[in-house]
Amino acid sequence: MTESEQQLELLAQSVASARRQAGCRDAAAVPAPPATEILPAMGGEVQHDECLVSMLASGSKGNAAFIRCAGTNILIDAGISCRRIAQGLQQYGCTLRDLDALFITHEHTDHVNGLATLLKRTDMPVYTTQETWSHIGRSVDDYQNRFVPLTRRVRVGGIQVVPFSISHDAARPVGYTVYHGNTKITLATDLGCLSPEVEQAAAYADILILEANHDEEMLKNGPYPYALQQRILGPWGHLSNRTAAEFLASLPMTRRMHVLLAHRSEKNNTPFLSLHTVRQVLAQKGRVVGEDILLRLACQRGRVRFQQGGTELCSETISLQQP
Repeated sequence: MTESEQQLELLAQSVASARRQAGCRDAAAVPAPPATEILPAMGGEVQHDECLVSMLASGSKGNAAFIRCAGTNILIDAGISCRRIAQGLQQYGCTLRDLDALFITHEHTDHVNGLATLLKRTDMPVYTTQETWSHIGRSVDDYQNRFVPLTRRVRVGGIQVVPFSISHDAARPVGYTVYHGNTKITLATDLGCLSPEVEQAAAYADILILEANHDEEMLKNGPYPYALQQRILGPWGHLSNRTAAEFLASLPMTRRMHVLLAHRSEKNNTPFLSLHTVRQVLAQKGRVVGEDILLRLACQRGRVRFQQGGTELCSETISLQQP
């Protein structure tokens, strides 16, 4: 059996298990799409003009996004170890010392876990809100000189970074839009609800990193206690697959949009459910996947090879090239 066949076999098993866990009466009610639809949709890297976006990790166990535009390198969040960040950068010929700046969305551990060590090993500035910096804790007390409070627009090298407010249970969380030339890149995760600020930030983006955290039925029938379920489903929690899809379908676009579905829950979602739900809703709304929108699923552990017996189906060889 080839590696691709093994992936599809385990994918089918994962789908059936997920449907049963979600309380579906017929685990085969939603057929698995063919390999040509699923396998190319796995991968955490997008290239557009002079810009490259790579999710070094995405999910409840850690988040970090690497963005390179021409000669400028930035990191958004440092929720994985400094060692893993360095390993992720290495595949792009980049070292920690090559990073020009770090931007933090909010203070939760899965977004700042590697920050203290990263500060020790680099000299780069850290941009975030004053409230977020204050809530990160004592681990950054010795690095007050590295903190730069966010302004409405930050210029770093050849790019401009514009923060926008998001709804999440943190001190003062933000998302980010990165501009370089005619390219617009937006990262919008940890979204309890979709505000006008998020809509404006995502509209007309060339590359959009969008949260598709959970399948609502899996969450409601899963292992989480009721209070935690309500927190995730509430206005300060996380975005479901369906809500993300409906949001995507409503966005104005000037040309084809590259979309990375990110921050997927390991217990309340699966790769198949994320992709299938989003594709289904987009089709119902008249958006053509592959023409209007190019979908990718951000890997939870970075761009890694498929592991026998595992559930991570991302391919380390896939990237998007602007046609």
